[in-house]
Amino acid sequence: MRHIPNFITLMNLLAGLLAVYFALHGMYYFAAFLVLAGAVFDFFDGFAARLLKVSSPVGAELDSLSDLVTFGAAPAFMLVHILQTRMGVTAQSSWWELAITFIPLILVLFSALRLAKFNVDDTQSVDFKGVPTPANALFQVSFSFLLIENPQLITPALVYPVVVVMALLLVMPVQLMGLKKFNGDRKYYIGVLLIVSVLLSIIFRETSGVFIILFYIVLSGVRWFFNKPARN
Repeated sequence: MRHIPNFITLMNLLAGLLAVYFALHGMYYFAAFLVLAGAVFDFFDGFAARLLKVSSPVGAELDSLSDLVTFGAAPAFMLVHILQTRMGVTAQSSWWELAITFIPLILVLFSALRLAKFNVDDTQSVDFKGVPTPANALFQVSFSFLLIENPQLITPALVYPVVVVMALLLVMPVQLMGLKKFNGDRKYYIGVLLIVSVLLSIIFRETSGVFIILFYIVLSGVRWFFNKPARN
C-alpha cells in the first residue's frame, strides 16, 4: 500500500514525458491533455499519501522531479515548437535563429529552482511564495493556444517578456493563496476564484488559463492586502 502514492507520481511523470513528445511533434491538444492528466495525478498522489498515512523523502523528491517534467518542460517545449514553426526555424537555420527559439526553456530552469526552494521551505504548507508550477503550466499551455489562435501575436516583443515575467514569478516572494484549506476568509476567496474560473473557461475555453492565473494572482494580492495569510 505504501507504494501506491509513488506509483501515482510516476504516472504524472509518464504523462509529462508523453506531453513533451507530443509538444515537439506539434500535437498540442494531446500535450495539453497530458499536462492536465499530470495535474490530476499530482493531486491524487498527495491525497493517497494522506489517506494511507504514508510519506517518505523519496516520494517528495520523486514528486518534484515529475512536476519539473510535466509542469516545466512540457509547456516550455510547446512554446519552443510554436516559435520554431512560426519563425520557420529548422536545424539548418543559423545558430542565432535557433538559439532564440529556446528562450522558453528558462521556464524549466526557474521551475527547478522553484521546486527546490519549495522542498526546503516549511512556510509554504498553507500559502505559496511565488507561482506554483502547476499554475504556471496552466498559464503557459493556455498562452500557447492563444498564440496558435492568434499567430500575429507570435513576436519576440510579446512572447519573450511574458515568458521572462512568468519565470521570475515562479521564484519571487509573492504571497499567493493556497487552495488546500477551506477555512476562514479563505473559503470566500476560493469560492470567488472557482466561480470566475468557470465563467472564464466557458468564455475563453483553451485560452482561459491565461486569464484564470492572472485573476488568481490579483485575487491573492487583494487577500494579502486585507488579511495577511501569515496570520491565518
